[in-house]
Amino acid sequence: MNLTCSILHANAQIAHMLEQYVEQTPFLTLCGTYTRTGDALKDYYNQKVDIYFIGLEESEEDELSGLEFARLLSQPTRCIFIAHDGSYASECFRLDALDYLEGDIQFPVFFQAISKALRWFSLQRTGLTIQRSKNENKEDGELPDVIYIKAESRLIRLKLNQIYYIEGLGDYVKIFCSDETKPILSLCSLKYLEEKLPDTLFIRVHRSYIVRKACIRAIMPNSMCVVGKEIPIGEAYKRKVKKLVSQLPVL
Repeated sequence: MNLTCSILHANAQIAHMLEQYVEQTPFLTLCGTYTRTGDALKDYYNQKVDIYFIGLEESEEDELSGLEFARLLSQPTRCIFIAHDGSYASECFRLDALDYLEGDIQFPVFFQAISKALRWFSLQRTGLTIQRSKNENKEDGELPDVIYIKAESRLIRLKLNQIYYIEGLGDYVKIFCSDETKPILSLCSLKYLEEKLPDTLFIRVHRSYIVRKACIRAIMPNSMCVVGKEIPIGEAYKRKVKKLVSQLPVL
């Protein structure tokens, strides 16, 4: 598999170093290197970029910061952030960063991050699909949609109405199901699943959790109960949960 990438960093020396690392990586093709967000954004929509290396070093000449630029990127472009320290780490991972590299980056660290990206894209392109089966009957009023997901060298077929909730663990997810004794662990991002699962059946309530709406047993101000598990409601998702509550037939 070949991946395309671009580099955005205000420090030309670091940008050049990243260029050299890309040249040493056989499965990477460089689309462009930029020191200004405006130039990067102008070219972005004319190219197919899988991975964007984004520096978080501030530049007085730029109207957009690296984080603001990242928010403008469309799917399926994913970001690897470059920073002096961990100050921006939590905000970057809220954007579902593939990785966050700090300090003086050596090639082995770079290659480890890009290898993780390769595994992630490989899974997205070949390992997970959602399909509607015409030969199955409706159950509990839900459409008999099916998810196929790779886990532990197996391709597992799951009906969506078997899923209780999904927990994100960085580059992995744990899928808790009605007929599985233990959660299914798969290399996949929670954001990717959020985009693929039907929002009529599922809702993301926290940066680390997606739940099936029919499994919600109780909703509290800051958490909800899903088949005996108390799941937190993130501040960023409370408006979405309130909208769900407003649609319920509350007596």
